[in-house]
Amino acid sequence: MKHQLTEGQIAHYDRDGFISPIKIFSDSESASLRRHFEQFENHFGGTEKAASVRADLHLIQNWAWSVVNDPRIVIPITQVLGPNVLLWSTNWFIKEPGDQKIVSYHQDANYWGLEPHDVATAWLALSDAPVHSGPMSFVPGSHKEELYSHTDTFAENNLLSKGQEINRPIDDHLCKLAPLKAGEMSIHHVRTIHNSGPNDSEDRRIGMVLRYCATHVRQTKGTDTAILVAGKDDYGHSQLLNQPQQDLGQKETAIHHDAVQKLGKIIMS
Repeated sequence: MKHQLTEGQIAHYDRDGFISPIKIFSDSESASLRRHFEQFENHFGGTEKAASVRADLHLIQNWAWSVVNDPRIVIPITQVLGPNVLLWSTNWFIKEPGDQKIVSYHQDANYWGLEPHDVATAWLALSDAPVHSGPMSFVPGSHKEELYSHTDTFAENNLLSKGQEINRPIDDHLCKLAPLKAGEMSIHHVRTIHNSGPNDSEDRRIGMVLRYCATHVRQTKGTDTAILVAGKDDYGHSQLLNQPQQDLGQKETAIHHDAVQKLGKIIMS
């Protein structure tokens, strides 16, 4: 089947808890997606004002819906999660040139409330993310370790919701950087420890974050929403939402607002 991971890539994911890079979109497709996203930002008055609206963008923008359902992304995800898959949420990690924003070392499973941990994140680059732009860095094999406690720092330069930092010593020399070109993605396990440094490049570092889970995964911290991207959902743990009929439509905006409110309560609890 087209778009499948190789046996070597799957073995790498099982061993190290991540795969990178995976080529998804052509240069022209990537440029088009970036234009769509930046037009969305401009519609809301720029990057800072759009930040409060861009979570779960697939619920109000059809181009984003197409991305999260693209078989070039979904098929590899089913190879690590199984045939029945939900998209739990989308978000964005954006670093402007020289803004010194970072992401501290953390484990997503520590605060997402999703159990069991059959959950994977696809990190899609809509701009180049070279070494000097602060790409993702992973601690290989850490997905097989325990869940560690985190300290909420609320540091101003930290892109995480609470500036959470893992309470575990990290040897940077053992970490693996995962630079990406626009149109490439990485996939990492929800327990894999990861971080990223500041953007010292001359371009924005735009990462679209797609969070997928197997349909049997349940939310333990409240009511939640998702969309079905592969197979069938025999469990009904989340409210399943549909494709937007109109970009930024009134009905779509209300559904999006409700989903984002639920997501925010879960992440911040």
